[in-house]
Formats: sequence, C-alpha cells, structure tokens
Amino acid sequence: MKIIILHGLYMHGMVMQPLSRKLRSLGYRTKVLTYNSVAINQHRLFNMIDNALSPTMPNILVGHSLGGLVIKQYLHSRQPSTDKVSHVVTIGTPIRGASIVTRLQSLGMGTLLGNSPLFGLQEHHDQWHYPQKLGSIAGTLPIGARALLLMDRRAPSDGTVTVEETKIEGMSDHIQVPKTHTSLIYSAFVPEQIDYFVHNDAFKH
Repeated sequence: MKIIILHGLYMHGMVMQPLSRKLRSLGYRTKVLTYNSVAINQHRLFNMIDNALSPTMPNILVGHSLGGLVIKQYLHSRQPSTDKVSHVVTIGTPIRGASIVTRLQSLGMGTLLGNSPLFGLQEHHDQWHYPQKLGSIAGTLPIGARALLLMDRRAPSDGTVTVEETKIEGMSDHIQVPKTHTSLIYSAFVPEQIDYFVHNDAFKH
C-alpha cells in the first residue's frame, strides 16, 4: 500500500518526514507532498496528488490539519473509487472548519491565512459522504495559539483545534491522544494507529 502525506498551514513537507519514515518501517510506500499553504493552487496541488497515487496498489491519504481539509476537497473534486483510494486519516484536522480562523478574521488578521479558508478552514456544516473510510486523530494537550487569542480554554483542544472540530458525521472512527497540534506529527502513537486503521477500518482503542 502507498500513503500520500500532506502537511498543514505554514508548514513544509520536511516536517512530515519523521512520520513518513515510521510508516515506511511498517511496510508502506510513502510520498510527502509540499505545497504553498497560504496561496494554494488547486489545479497544481490536485495534479500532484494524482501523480503520487500508485496505479497498482491501494492508496491511503493522510493529512495534518489543513492537509486533511485539502484531502477532503480533493475527494470532492476527483471522486476516486475505493480501489484507488481506500482510506483517509486526518491528524488534528478541523474537518468542519476551525473556530480559531473565525477568531483571527474577527481580529482583522485574516490576511495571514491567505486563501486557506477557501479550502475548508472556514467554519461550515458538513458530513463525510465519501466512500473512503475516514479516521480522525485529535490532540488533547491545550498548549498553543488558542490561549494567546483568549479563546475558550474549557473546550478540550490541542491548543489550536478543538477536539469537537475534528469530528464529522459519517467518519469511521475517532481517537484522542495527549499531544499538541504540532507534536501530533511526531508521536509514535500516530503511525501505529494509521496502520491499525488501514487494516481494521477502526483505531485501536
């Protein structure tokens, strides 16, 4: 199986290499994609995903934060069969948008986000209606920008995205881990759970 990995906002593919290496050690082929997260060229990025997919084996799409929303948009655009893309795993992804984005926009700081809100970061109501199995991993260590922006500290979060924002009706499974938004990427727990989800359509609880 092949796993294509997409990073989140303000990041570069390099940050996803440790996760990629752990997944390779579990027997997967991997490909990390890099894109400009504040000036997203949908045509170019979706073509990159197309070209990364293996034509001879099942593919899994894994995205951190905004990367998971990009994957959702890709599925909407391309409508791949489950033979081509079997599973999707999102890591700290606000799958129905992020309240922190609404807060930044209300503070007049929306320009910092570039065009990323157009790719799902804007809060919205939605369901997972794609045939691919979706597994969502959420962090619960609330250290990050939410506190700096004086947002609700009582809502369980990874410091950036709330746990509730990582849930969507229609997903196959959801699991939490005590990590911050960024440290989720480097957790040994995450690749093990991705592997388990791919083989069982559910996480190991």
